[in-house]
Amino acid sequence: MRNFITIILSLLLFVVSALFFAQNDSLVMINYFSGQLEWQLNWVMVLCLLVGFALGVASVIGNLFKTKFQLRQAKNKLEGCQKEVNNLRALPIKDEY
Repeated sequence: MRNFITIILSLLLFVVSALFFAQNDSLVMINYFSGQLEWQLNWVMVLCLLVGFALGVASVIGNLFKTKFQLRQAKNKLEGCQKEVNNLRALPIKDEY
């Protein structure tokens, strides 16, 4: 049932996107540093969406690598502490009771 709902929502989103895409076909002028272009508005919107998505993914991947690095450092520190505790447990007690 969950897959069916997902498929229906995906199709509905596709139809709405296609209608929106079809209605925004006017030409717009894009001015940049060394020139200008004239593109259809729908392609400009798709390009902006893709660039924004790529920047968001790059940001998340950067944070993911940073977190993985911190986790690796914490695991190495934990292993060192565990080795130290095991060595201390293996030492005989020298105190006389």
